Amino acid sequence: MSEDLLHQLIHMVGENNRLVKEMKEELKEFKTEMYAFREEMYTFRDEMYEFRDDTYRRLDSIDRHDKLIEADLDLLHRKANDNEREINRLKHAGQ
Repeated sequence: MSEDLLHQLIHMVGENNRLVKEMKEELKEFKTEMYAFREEMYTFRDEMYEFRDDTYRRLDSIDRHDKLIEADLDLLHRKANDNEREINRLKHAGQ
């Protein structure tokens, strides 16, 4: 009887060892996958930072161009008004 219990105990310890080994292997695989995922996330984060910085640079450039266009349009408007005023004066000076 005690020999049977000893065999059962040995079998249980062997089964426990097998399960522990499987769990360690699965944990190792999980860690490997998590490290790879973490690296992908870091790469993605860096790409997003680069995209954001590029977007800000482009928006700043567009803003500068918009201000220049606005200044040019203001100048053209003033010149058109000056020309219209001068044409009106010339029309009335001849009468």
